[in-house]
Amino acid sequence: MKQRGGQAGRGAVDMAKRLRSYGLFYAAAVIGAAALAGCASEDAASSFFVAPGNYVLYQCDDIDRAAKGAIARQQELEQLMAKASATTTGVLIGDATYGTELATIRGQLRDLRQAARDKNCPPIPDAATAVVPATAR
Repeated sequence: MKQRGGQAGRGAVDMAKRLRSYGLFYAAAVIGAAALAGCASEDAASSFFVAPGNYVLYQCDDIDRAAKGAIARQQELEQLMAKASATTTGVLIGDATYGTELATIRGQLRDLRQAARDKNCPPIPDAATAVVPATAR
């Protein structure tokens, strides 16, 4: 069967509109998920992104080295999110861009602290009190 000339182009336009609406739906879903992630407890969110038992084979110096790198990255991400939070849209974009990685880093630090306690290593400081040398960054 032959389609009429006007209907062939209309189908492509309808498909483009449908795909665009799906794209908007997925974008809204991602933004909504990022907003809800802020409502979840920090510990639960960070547990979701980190595999348990990741640091079982680490020795104290390995734990310390990994913790320094993670603390440096956490401080960097927090600074980037603080810059982005100057506007309302910046908060949403900052959460969507850096929120997942920040939750992962916090989960890694929690696991590193637990591994340090289990192996009787020196305690790992919080990111707020830690002084990370420039070589660890």
